[in-house]
Amino acid sequence: MRITLHRGVSLAVLASARTEAEHHEDLGCSIQGPASRPVRRAHVALKRQLAVLGPDRALREARSLVRWLEETPRYAALCEGKKRRGGRRVLRREVLFPDARRHQPRVLHLRQEQLGLDVPVGKGEWPAISDLFAALARGASRAELRTLSAVPAVAELINDMAGAGWLVRHEGALEIPSPGALFAGHNTVLVAGREARVLVDPYFRPMSGIDLPGYPPVHPRDLGQIDAVLITHSHGDHFHLGSLLQLPRDTRIFVPAVERESLFSTDCALRLGQLGFTRVEPLCWGEERQVGDLTVRALPFHGEQPTDEQGLYPDLFNEGNTWLVRTPGFSAAFFADAGHDVRGNMRTVCRRVREEGPVDVLFCGVRGFRLKPLFFGFTTLDAFLVDVPRNALTRPQQLMAGPEEALEFGELLGARYVVPCADGGAPWYWREGMGPRYPGYPGEPVSGASTLDENPDADPYPERLEQIHRQRRRGPRALLLRPGEGVRWQGRKAPALIRQPGFLWPFAGSP
Repeated sequence: MRITLHRGVSLAVLASARTEAEHHEDLGCSIQGPASRPVRRAHVALKRQLAVLGPDRALREARSLVRWLEETPRYAALCEGKKRRGGRRVLRREVLFPDARRHQPRVLHLRQEQLGLDVPVGKGEWPAISDLFAALARGASRAELRTLSAVPAVAELINDMAGAGWLVRHEGALEIPSPGALFAGHNTVLVAGREARVLVDPYFRPMSGIDLPGYPPVHPRDLGQIDAVLITHSHGDHFHLGSLLQLPRDTRIFVPAVERESLFSTDCALRLGQLGFTRVEPLCWGEERQVGDLTVRALPFHGEQPTDEQGLYPDLFNEGNTWLVRTPGFSAAFFADAGHDVRGNMRTVCRRVREEGPVDVLFCGVRGFRLKPLFFGFTTLDAFLVDVPRNALTRPQQLMAGPEEALEFGELLGARYVVPCADGGAPWYWREGMGPRYPGYPGEPVSGASTLDENPDADPYPERLEQIHRQRRRGPRALLLRPGEGVRWQGRKAPALIRQPGFLWPFAGSP
């Protein structure tokens, strides 16, 4: 019998776990990780004031509120004297570009529902810990577990997990369409050629006891062979060390090139190296690599910045890559959280790619995320507020593509289909505030903005993409994939939708 990790268990890599708040600071997450803690703490005073005043009055008093915030002791301590830029106090460089060595991976946090386990891990022990979870993901034999137990920290962890009931029988991997793709949920997609497979933005969430029976989340144990990983950017739902820890350490991992870790961008290569990964390659825009019969290229990432104009700090950006994957007979592009910003527009990127030939399928976010920056503190983008000029505090910003832009990008690429993604899509995301929930789901979100009713400006139902397509009467069709579903590409014929037994969507369509 082969053994794997229970689907209800989540993994997180932490720098510290002294408080409840620190348990939510995944190392590697640029905007919610430990490096952004001083800024998030400084913003608490403003969030309290906004809650008291209400949105309308807060917008009227936005400039005075932010000026007041900047004089509070906690915020002022982050500033470079009284220096101002764009009507805002300037933050010290060490706040914007914190020393990456200050925060190290020190704790592995495991959790199932209310049961949590903090495991202190020494610097030299991370490779052995990673090897354990990679073995469990492919289905570990008892002999393998005995061998891995030669490391005392691993032996103790195995005993703890067994005692908690977290080690279960491995049932084998799912059918992976080839050539084609399996949609695991949110922005996690496995693209398969005839010879190789690449996984985009692995982000694996735990199932819960309140989930409907018969519809679990896809986990590494279900995916089988993975030859390479593509990371779009360093937000925790795209670059998640607890998920990556379950892949073999010699997996090729392509990450955005980050010259210097910042408040908005994690040095992904550095963080993965700290866990023992051996084949991490930062790629700049335009660089290309071959993985078996798959060609992957890093494309520009325009979007999800604090504003769509110039911010206060010319060298501070949420750095990332969008991706193009081509294999004989199939191609796909991945535009998570992209749209436009001061450096460029994804429309231009699409036109350049199209000159080489059409792309079959575009996986694209459709959130839009139209927000007034004054209210960033009520989202995961809290830290973004520091880069917003005073005259842009109340001006709505569209941080990423909505359904209209996604279909336009697909048309410019020459794509036949656009798949909506990067906004939850199943209960294990809804609980964490990602995406609109569907009728019939019994739970409530633990945090975030997920509600039963959609928010058209931030969390539209993915079905809206099909509605917009019908209004446009041209361009690519919407292809709605539920987590656990796949698509096999069949050339000029319509693609075959692959539904996996045991992963059948249990909810009715949106209202």
